[in-house]
Order: sequence, then C-alpha cells, then structure tokens
Amino acid sequence: MNLYGAGVTSIGEPATGADEATAPFQERVAGRDGIDDALGAEVAHGRLTGAKVDDERLVNELLRLDRRTFRSALADVRRFVQDDGITYGAHAEGEGGRAWRIDPLPVVLDAQEWQRLERGLHQRAHVLGLVFDDLSSRQRLLHDGILPAASVLGHPGYVRPAFGISPERRPLAMGATDLGRDADGNWNVLYDRTQAPSGAGYAMATRRIVSRILPRLHRSTEMSTLLGYFHTMAAAIRDTAPTSDAPPRVVLLSPGPLSETAFDQAFTASLLGVPLVEADDLVVRDAKVWLRGSHGLVPVDVVVRRVDETYSDPLDLRGDSKLGVPGLVESTRLGNTTVLNPIGSGVLENGVIIASFDRITRELLGEDPILPSPPTWWCGDAKGLQHVLANLERLVIKPAARAEGSRLIEGWMLTNSERDALRSRVQAEPWAWIGQEPLPLSTTSIVTEQGLEQRNFVLRTFGVRLGDDHVVMRGGLGRVSATAGASTVSSERGALAKDVWVLGNEPGAGYPLPSARGERAGPQRRANLFETTPRGADNLYWLGRYTERTDGTTRLLAVTNDLAGDHSMHPGTPGAAALEAVLSAIPQLYRTRPMAEGESVADFLRHLVAGPAPHGTVAASVDRVVRAAQGVRDLVSGDTWAVLASLERAVAEIPDDADELQPHFDALLGPILALQGITDNSMYRDTTWAFIDAGTRMERAQFVLTVLRNVFVPGGSPITEFHISEAVLAVGDSTISHRRRVASAIGPSTHLESTLDLLVTDRGNPRSVEFQLEHLATDLETVGDVELSEAAQQLAARVSWLDLSRLADDRDALFDEFGAVLAELRELNDRLTQRHFRRQLPLHAVQPQRWSMSERWLAR
Repeated sequence: MNLYGAGVTSIGEPATGADEATAPFQERVAGRDGIDDALGAEVAHGRLTGAKVDDERLVNELLRLDRRTFRSALADVRRFVQDDGITYGAHAEGEGGRAWRIDPLPVVLDAQEWQRLERGLHQRAHVLGLVFDDLSSRQRLLHDGILPAASVLGHPGYVRPAFGISPERRPLAMGATDLGRDADGNWNVLYDRTQAPSGAGYAMATRRIVSRILPRLHRSTEMSTLLGYFHTMAAAIRDTAPTSDAPPRVVLLSPGPLSETAFDQAFTASLLGVPLVEADDLVVRDAKVWLRGSHGLVPVDVVVRRVDETYSDPLDLRGDSKLGVPGLVESTRLGNTTVLNPIGSGVLENGVIIASFDRITRELLGEDPILPSPPTWWCGDAKGLQHVLANLERLVIKPAARAEGSRLIEGWMLTNSERDALRSRVQAEPWAWIGQEPLPLSTTSIVTEQGLEQRNFVLRTFGVRLGDDHVVMRGGLGRVSATAGASTVSSERGALAKDVWVLGNEPGAGYPLPSARGERAGPQRRANLFETTPRGADNLYWLGRYTERTDGTTRLLAVTNDLAGDHSMHPGTPGAAALEAVLSAIPQLYRTRPMAEGESVADFLRHLVAGPAPHGTVAASVDRVVRAAQGVRDLVSGDTWAVLASLERAVAEIPDDADELQPHFDALLGPILALQGITDNSMYRDTTWAFIDAGTRMERAQFVLTVLRNVFVPGGSPITEFHISEAVLAVGDSTISHRRRVASAIGPSTHLESTLDLLVTDRGNPRSVEFQLEHLATDLETVGDVELSEAAQQLAARVSWLDLSRLADDRDALFDEFGAVLAELRELNDRLTQRHFRRQLPLHAVQPQRWSMSERWLAR
C-alpha cells in the first residue's frame, strides 16, 4: 500500500489516475464538484491524510469535510492552541514563545504499515543501545575500526568525565527518531535524537487539539491512543532507579521557562506525574542528589534531563553553566542517581554513526537495517571526502556534530563562489563534515485559507526501554514544511504539527503494563508531587498575589468608573468629592502615576487598565499572572490556560480610544472569577494550593487596608464619606452583606463604622482583613511553618481588637493604625520570602539560545 501520493492537488482541480486501490471510493467521489470533488480525490489517493484509507467509517467521515469545515477548523485550531497555552520558541523578556502551529488534518497509518515501521524502530533502538554500551566500556567498535575513533573521541557528545561509568548505571532509556518517506514510499531515518529527546508532549497536545476540532472524524476512527505511552514511559523511568527499597523519586530537569520547548517539558512532566525542576531546585550532598522541598531536602533517584549534557554539571563539565547541578556526574558515577538520558548519550547523534549504521548493524546483529538512511559519507575518510567534494552541487552538507546555529547546506542552492568557500571549509576540517544524498520527501495535504496544499512531511517517533522491551509511541509528532516548496521541515522555521493516527482495533494495544518494580514493596514515601521547591513556591505565591491584584484593581477601577458616570459632571457636590478622594487614593496602591492635569477620568482609567506601565495597571498584573503560571505549568490545572487566554484577550481587546469601559471591566472579571474558582474548587489542599492561597490572602489584606487608609481622609463631609463607604463596599463585594446588616440592625450604627467592621474585623466576610489573616495562618501551617503561622494568628488577633469606633471618628488614627498593620504584613511577607522562596545563587543568567541545542528540530 502506497501511503503517500506525489505532486499537488489544488482545490477545484480533481486528481486523476486512480488505480485499483481507489476504486471503492470512485462511485462516492463521482458527481461531486469544486472543493468536494478535489477532496474526494484526495481521500482516494491518500494525499489528504497521508494514507490510502480502507476504513469504511473513516472514509465516510473524510468525505463529509468541505470548505466550511476547513475554514472553521483553522479558526478553531488557533483558538484552542491559545486556550491551552501551547508555545514553541525561546521566550524573550516580556514576550512568550510563538504559538504552536497545527494542521487540523491527521496523517493516518494503517496497522500493517505501522508494524513494519515499528520493527525497524525496535531494531534501531537495540543497535544504538549496544553502541552506547560499547562506547561506555570496551570500545570494541573503535578498536576494530568499525567506527573511526577520531570521529567519536573528538565529538562534543563524547563527554569524557561521563564515560567509563558502568553501562548498567547509564541506561539509554529513551529516544526519538526523525523519519521521512521517499518517492517510492520507503521510510528513511533522517536523525536520531538521544541526548534529550523532545516533542512527546507536543504530540499529545496536538492529539488533544485535533480530537476537539474534528470530533466526528476522531470518534469514528479506531486508532491507538497516546496516553498509554506516557504510562509506559513513567514505568520505564522508575525502572532505572538505582535502588529498589521504596518507590523512586523522579524529577524532570528543565533549563527553565526561557527554553524553546518549555511547554513540552512542563506538559510531559505533568503527564508523567513528576516535578518539573530547575538547577537551583536541586543540590548534591554526600554524592547524592536532593530536591529542595517545602519540608526540607528530599532524596532524588532519577533525573530526567532536558538540559544539554555539557551544561548539566558545572563541576565536571562546563564551569560557566548556570543550568546544571554541581556534582551530578559524580553522583551518577557512584551509582546513587540515574540520569536519563545519560550524560554522554549525545555521542549517538554523531553523523558518522548514520554513515556507518549499515556496517554497525551487520556487525552487532548479523542483519541488515530495516530502516535505511540516505547514503551518507564522512569527510574524515579519504574516499568519503573525495566523493563529497566531487558532488558538492547535488549533496546536502551537514556538520557531523550539531552545534549552536549550525544548519544543513543544500549544495545545489549555492552560487559558484559559495560552493568554493564551502569546499575550502570542508577541506580545512574534513572530520567535522558529512555529505548526504538529498531525500525527496513525500507530501501530505494541509489546510490553508485557499484550500488544500501539499507539503513535505517528516515524522518524529518516540520510544522507551522497559526492561528488555523497547516500546514505541503508536503515532508520533508529524511535521510539515512551513511554506509550499520548502525542502526543509523545521519547527524552528515555523513547521506545522500533524497528528499521526495509527489504525487498530485495540486503542491501548502496544503499551505493556508497568513492571512489578513500579509497584515496589517496602516503606512508602510521601508522594513527591506534594513537595514544592523554593522556585515553585515563589511562582505559586505570586500567582495568587497577582491574580488577586488583578481582581482588586479591576473592581476598584470599575467602581471609580461608576462614580465618574454619576458625579464627574457635577463638581462641588459630595459625590464629586468622593470621586476625587478615590482617584487620589489609586496611585497609593501600586505606585502608579496620578491623574494628570486636564486628563479626563476615562483616559486615566483606560491607562490604568491597559496602559504600558511596568506595574500597577491591570495589563501589567495580567502579564505577571501569566508569567507566574508559566513558571509552574506542571502544577496548575489544564483548565487554567483557557482562562488565562480569555483574560489576555480581554485586555488586548480594549480600544485605545474606548470611552465606555464597563463592558471591558465585566469581560475582565469573568476570567478572574473562573481562575479563582479553579484554585478554590479543583486544587488538592497541599503546599501547592497553600502557597497560592497565601499569596491571595496577603494581597487582599494589604489591598483592603491600603484602600481604607487612603480614601477616608480628614475633612470629609458625612455625605461624602457615605459615598466613599458605598464605593469601598462595592470594591470589596460586600454591599449586599452591608445592607442586610443594616436592615436587621446588626453591627455598628454609623455607616462608616459598619463599613470598617465588615471589611476589617468581620470573620464571616471572606473579604475582611481578619478573614485573610486567619486563612493565611492556616496556609502557613500547611506548608509546615509553625512560627510564621503563629505570627499571622497574632496579627489577626491584633486586628480583631482594633477600636473601630475610635478610628471612625479619628482619620489620623485610622491612617496610623492601618499603616502599622500594613507594616507588620510586609514584615511577614519578607520573612516568608526569606524562609521559603530563597534560591541558590547564581540564578539563570545565560542567553536563551544556549539552552536549546538539543531542541533544534532541523529535520534534514
């Protein structure tokens, strides 16, 4: 069965030349015109999904698709990607990575074809494992000349301090392989990814998007699922732990949120159920790796590494690295910690191994490779150099070792002078180059605004070693070139992702049950997902604070906008005086600029909502909410991202000249309430939730006190203070409670004192200061800090004893007393920061591109 068609079929230009395999579909296709006719031909020839599909239900669903469906799918995919927060690319200061690009049409592989491909991947993984074991021990392949020693020992992936460690302590547990189809329909290996394989999380995220975009098509297809692969992956990782006396603790070591594949790392960690950590979250003591947890140091058994190997240990490797853990290599050498993939596994990405793979396979297994690679020549060999130099104009020239900024060179695209310059570079350092026959990639259809287009297609597959088995994800991450006619398929250059469906009657087939070692007997440890690192705690705390700051600021500006609507046109009235008092108090909250002379209230409020100020505006707070959430992506609910996307859209959609702001305040409050609801109703009450809630309580208490001490100033008339009281009650979402108390003759008799009682000392009001402090004390107890919990309780007791009757009559006393409580709150915040959020120095201070060497997805 030919899985891929050749050429391009435009919408409105039906394909021709159907063969016997397409005959069953011709009757259904006949009589359709325009896009439908072209679509039917695409289905028949296999160009639409990448395969000639003989599944009856799938074909029927494919034939339902039309131009309207495609256009809707394009809009939906962009919205869902934004809602899920899926990004790719390094983050610059103040900017996120670009949105992940997905084509809604899947690539479909039948079970028989997949079985043949899977056998080839099993064989290749077996060979690579044997090569790595040999290079880590006897090095027979070098001594016998099967691999040229210079090409291996001089490769940057040959990390000398890591070699010589027993292969049993350096298992090659996971890998990825980039594959392309040639014009004859044969799969060819383009690259092996062994150092820090990325993309499995993107594959799962892409599957989730496509299943939502084309639900009927997805439901009608009997395909293999992807989730089982991650269960197997988790079991395989646990199986490599150096000890078996208790369930192992696993962490995923990330370069940080500026990494190109930060989303992939965080999503993979959440699918595996392991903490996502950075270098300063870990420490090596007594040659053992420890996690800085919320309850002290926690031993770590397995580190899944997404940091480039040369940066992973500044003690034994690159001393200038800020991304690694000092002593990690030594801990591995002594058998105390397993690092996956092992430091040094990047040597298998050597282009010379691809050039020698046929010979290596025959030497180690006594058989030919099932999956070939395009003919490849190493220039360090005299014959190879001669061939490459004689054929520069038709070969693809690549560095033997992937390096930062390195790209393949298509010889036929060079001018004569550029070709001469390349020849000189290759002759000067022949060992550093390989030449390869170009592989004309097969194509598959993508959806565009104009219709269907053919693009070059590359498949990245993923596999893990579980015991003696090699398990492959039944599917993978498909990618198609960013532009029509582009020969290179690269995520770095904007390639689109494709979901890959493997047909079969058993969706969960192919994924073995976890080994018994995954359910070890012995003492049970506290689950590691309950441990929060200082970095994670810091982000969680500020996620709570900035969410609450966004809520409080939005409510305050909305109430101010209402006051302006009622009183701005009536200067000299008590209502206008109340508006002036509130406008004067706003800059005291977050050090924003005061209202300028001659500036309208609408312009001032619009600035405070969507202005470019670095702090104090709603837009600035929303930006920090998103950043804090991105720093703990593995800890927050998946529903969070749709809410944050909604919140960002609400800010972005405020026009620069908007006069009517109330609809925009409503649009902001909806997502804020949803975000608070996710935290309150969906999060497990562990330290993760406690740090978020502590940030919420700290921010709300400070906000209420700051507003009250700055809006009630000496000299205000009773009617003006009535308007102010009504305004702050509305900001505190306590108006209804206040009215019910007044109607029932409950609480203080004066309006101002009743307001202060409700917003400061009423323990039943979830907006009161005392309520915040009591819950803050509970949060601090949850994180295990009894001393700070008692301090919060003492502060709550002090607030409860405030003489509100006196403060209602004496504005200077109110200002001083609330100021004193605020000072104690800030001191409590400082102590909390020092005890729970302090990190090791130095912090990450390197350029993003230095973090992403293993993430460059050049497909050829």
